[in-house]
Amino acid sequence: MFADLARRGLMHPRAVTYVKRAVSVSAEGHGQVDIIGDIPTWGIVLLYVSFVVAVVGISLVYYMLNEVITTLCMVESPVAAITVSPTTHESADKEEKEGLLKTGPTITLVNQKPITSSIRGTIKHLTAHAGRFARFRGYKIQVLHDVLFSLTSTFLTAALPLVPGQAIIVAALSGAAVANVHAAWTHKVISMPSDKKFLARIPSKSDWKTLALPAAIAAAMPYVGLYLTCGVAMLMGLHTLDQDSVRELDGAQTASLIVRGIIVLVFAITCTLFLCLPALVTLVRIEASILPEDDDTIVPFDRSFGGKVVGQMLGGTGKIGFLNAWRSFDWDARRRLIQLFAKVLVIITGLVFIAVHVLVAEIFVVMGPVVGKFLSQAKAEGWAV
Repeated sequence: MFADLARRGLMHPRAVTYVKRAVSVSAEGHGQVDIIGDIPTWGIVLLYVSFVVAVVGISLVYYMLNEVITTLCMVESPVAAITVSPTTHESADKEEKEGLLKTGPTITLVNQKPITSSIRGTIKHLTAHAGRFARFRGYKIQVLHDVLFSLTSTFLTAALPLVPGQAIIVAALSGAAVANVHAAWTHKVISMPSDKKFLARIPSKSDWKTLALPAAIAAAMPYVGLYLTCGVAMLMGLHTLDQDSVRELDGAQTASLIVRGIIVLVFAITCTLFLCLPALVTLVRIEASILPEDDDTIVPFDRSFGGKVVGQMLGGTGKIGFLNAWRSFDWDARRRLIQLFAKVLVIITGLVFIAVHVLVAEIFVVMGPVVGKFLSQAKAEGWAV
């Protein structure tokens, strides 16, 4: 699909014209530096295809790590294995001599290592139970959810008045509107492979009442964290900085600026850990609680949430409450999830770093001396150092 889109984009007559206009720079009194005009067609194709491949590849890896594996981590319940050890001869002889107690086999409860504690182990588990493409499972539903969420947000942004906090309100209402689609995606990710169609995975209207509030909170929390972080940045005076004022700072003022920047960064991370992450985990675990009981999960999952939920077959609702959804996610699971997000950040950063350097190397190889001309032109105009 992506190769076909790339081919059509290259064949479109306006594609090259658009790129030419984007990178052509007019210098005052020096004429025009047309980068594309001096590049062979094969070089343009190489750069375009390399960029598309890099974007698509990194996006798929990001989806696999930051969406599929983290969701499985949010619902996995560590299991314990029971091992039975037979009675040894020494203990048997001791019994015969003492004649006090009869000892049987020794039963030991061993906590097994969670599947999602390792990225490689999780991928192997997925591919072994659901095929090689299981690492990207639910991708189509995720795309549909994002499209519906974007359309709803666009409509609500135009319909609601421009007031402070509009982004939070729009995100919350949009998240609640498409809550059932997100739940269908979660069910697709955490369940074993089946022939169930997409429409059959969408929860009922009665379940929407359970999903609407956590979906709204999960969608709004990133914007809440952003507003709070911007507020802290304004309190630190970072909103008054510009390029000229930064150049005029002395050593002490530069150190103060760095410290204030670190404070804002730490606050942003704190908002992510204590606002966004709990909201997302709560939503996913509530969605998992309404998974039909005839659907098996691909990772161990305690439907009783540690005894807090009674299944429908036993006369209960089978749904976990909003607060219990987060409380049932113990500290070991939270630590495992945070470590997983840290690994994802390192992996994606490394891939972006490699992709950028490959593209830059291709630019220098394909363009040759034209790059030097363009950089000189940019420096002369003052928008490049």
